[in-house]
Amino acid sequence: MAVATTSKALDLYLATDAVVGQEKGRKQMAVALEGQWRVAQGLDTRQPGAVLLGGRSGTGKTMTARMMCAELGLPYAETDATRYAEVAYKGLQLPQMFIPLLQAAARMKDGDAPVERSDSLFKRPDIDEIVAMAQTGVILLDEFDKWMLRVNHVTGLRDTAIQGELLKLIEGSHEFVTATDDEVGVPFDTSHVLIICAGAFVGLYHIVRRRLQEDADPKAQEMDENFWDRIVPEDFERFGLLPELAGRLSRHIFTRPLQTHHMREIVTREGGILAYYRKRYEDAGVRWDLGDSATIHIVAEAMKRETGARALEFVADRMLGGELLFDASVAERPLRLVLEPNMHKAELRPL
Repeated sequence: MAVATTSKALDLYLATDAVVGQEKGRKQMAVALEGQWRVAQGLDTRQPGAVLLGGRSGTGKTMTARMMCAELGLPYAETDATRYAEVAYKGLQLPQMFIPLLQAAARMKDGDAPVERSDSLFKRPDIDEIVAMAQTGVILLDEFDKWMLRVNHVTGLRDTAIQGELLKLIEGSHEFVTATDDEVGVPFDTSHVLIICAGAFVGLYHIVRRRLQEDADPKAQEMDENFWDRIVPEDFERFGLLPELAGRLSRHIFTRPLQTHHMREIVTREGGILAYYRKRYEDAGVRWDLGDSATIHIVAEAMKRETGARALEFVADRMLGGELLFDASVAERPLRLVLEPNMHKAELRPL
């Protein structure tokens, strides 16, 4: 009797506990990426469809995928969808999105060496081995939702040509990937690559609500993880996705907006942004007098920006960094750092 292969999904979930507030999304991503690891190991021939990854900026979408792929030892790359143009238009051609994945495979093979220039990458004697590694890797196509806003400058209609090209890559095709138009490039089989199409999908939420004809509180509904389970491919079609592509992007993973207690957990954790500034001030001989009220103040200001965890570093720098930290480092008398809820930034006061 065959012995079952040990599941890696739990290990992946536990390895990403730094991604706060996304327990459900982390479980779903763990299953998808364990599936890709199985393809890379030859345990399965391929996965059932690509992944559509949605959620607001700063909620941990790319961080989760990046950390899990590192844990699994899978080649992983991120690229911006807006860089690519459809055939016959000026710009990077869509198969070139696999170049960062080839570079990632080369780094893995070389032991995390610096990123190799694409023109020299294709001249390596071991390029066939690198291609073989990359062909079972993971590529995250960020800002994918921006394609739904493309308009053909001739017809004035929504341009879906590049979506059709992506559909071909997801279904599996043999492409020649090259950095320049002067070379044929290397043959690349896309059929075993896991393509994750990621974006904020602003407006999709309202499309779903209209279809469901629900009058629930919008903010509470948006925070409800179960709400996103009710999204169907037709919602993405109304958003601007080709029906055929919506069908192939059959696995949906959504990160929910971070709540205040999530942001507080992020900002106060060991090695977080507050720990960084505290050490800088204490190393300069300044007493750190920031209590819970200061933490709440920083989190409240970050929440106003609606950019998730990314806002915390911006707000912390405005309130604690820059000129204030410089003045602390050159002060000749004992000082303490104070931040109160009514203050726009912290102040240095005499002890």
